[in-house]
Amino acid sequence: MTMLSGPVRPAETGATRDLAGDFAQRVAERTLRVGIVGLGYTGLPLALGFAGAGFAVTGCDLDPRKVTAVNRGESYLPDLTDLELQDVAEKLTATTEHIGLREADVLILCVPTPVTADGGADLSYVHGAVDSVLPLLRPGMLLVLQSTVPVGTTAEIARTIAERTELVPGESLFVAMAPERVDPANTNGWTLANTAKLVGGIGAESTARAELLFGQVCRSVHPVSSPDVAELSKVYENTFRLVNIALALEFSDLCGKLGLRAREVIDAAATKPFGFLAHYPGPGVGGECIPVDPLFLIERAELEGTPLELVATAQRRVAGRPGQVVDRIEELLAERDAKLAGAKVLVVGVSYKPGVSDLRNAPALDIIQLLREAGAEVAYHDPMVPQLTVDGHQVASVEWADARLADYDCVVLVTPHGRIAADPVWAEAELVLDTRGDLAPAGNVVVL
Repeated sequence: MTMLSGPVRPAETGATRDLAGDFAQRVAERTLRVGIVGLGYTGLPLALGFAGAGFAVTGCDLDPRKVTAVNRGESYLPDLTDLELQDVAEKLTATTEHIGLREADVLILCVPTPVTADGGADLSYVHGAVDSVLPLLRPGMLLVLQSTVPVGTTAEIARTIAERTELVPGESLFVAMAPERVDPANTNGWTLANTAKLVGGIGAESTARAELLFGQVCRSVHPVSSPDVAELSKVYENTFRLVNIALALEFSDLCGKLGLRAREVIDAAATKPFGFLAHYPGPGVGGECIPVDPLFLIERAELEGTPLELVATAQRRVAGRPGQVVDRIEELLAERDAKLAGAKVLVVGVSYKPGVSDLRNAPALDIIQLLREAGAEVAYHDPMVPQLTVDGHQVASVEWADARLADYDCVVLVTPHGRIAADPVWAEAELVLDTRGDLAPAGNVVVL
């Protein structure tokens, strides 16, 4: 994306309108036009939601494959069907060019926020998106950031706009933060519509407009006092999960020493109707939330001179889990007078969670890389991931119907898609390491 260097005047086209007086009316009449930057796991469901609510929506993404799929009514996400996209075809279009958003009255940024090599927040996608839409901004527009970001990012964007345009955030341009709360392949019925939405704006009017807008697609919208509160709330949500997952990992290690199944114990604790929320052990965590968001909090806390030692410890504990999986495989093979070097290992499920093909920060990738570095011969099975490259080298893919489990020295269940954990074929394997506790107890099954 081109970085803008000089001041940018508000857009002055035939489409220019001062929306200050008629925002609510245009929302009610469905004449407000919505532009969404980023058509991934958060942007596309939002685009579908607004289009389904009767708004004209234009989505923009730099990936031409996504744009083509949207315009053809073809879904590339597990939670959306082709039919759902086709039903809103008259309202939803997509483009790879940001200029295609010039008619939009509302712009919502839904771009990724990964981390840098040293664990800091990588806001290059966010800053690039802001630079790209800056020439499109005009009086009365609403600009919303939905990406998960460190606290203070929305305020920084507002300052950038004020410095580089003639617009005043909170007065002539309305800026708000509304963090995403998407859970791909959620099996508990949580969707965009029934998941509460947080909004916090630069000034009361920005918050009010964001609340009104998102109220058209979300049944519950919770306004907060500032963008900072909305940003920090989102990061804290996933930090809460990280800390509790780290606790579950340590607890499962203790259960293993005691000869007990951690899942059974946690399920028993979860029968308490108050004061407890079950978190389960596994091979690590993946996606763009739990492994990433707490790092934003750790980074900011260190800048403020208030290190979050508990959170940092939990992050290290979870990050080290794939290595623990490989160490356990080596121990189990040694008990059978075998070595990891030269062993044949089948990894079952490589995406970061069941029901999705997403490989971002998937613990299976680290497990496979560590196994290879130890000299193991690794293959994988995953119906959601037909091809896999780890550290520049392709990994052999095995169809489940063709997987002769007895041929492997160890079979490792990492991500159980569908009903694979209930398949009786697991009994054919000589050794199975179950990293989640999903398989039925058996003589050949060891729970991590």
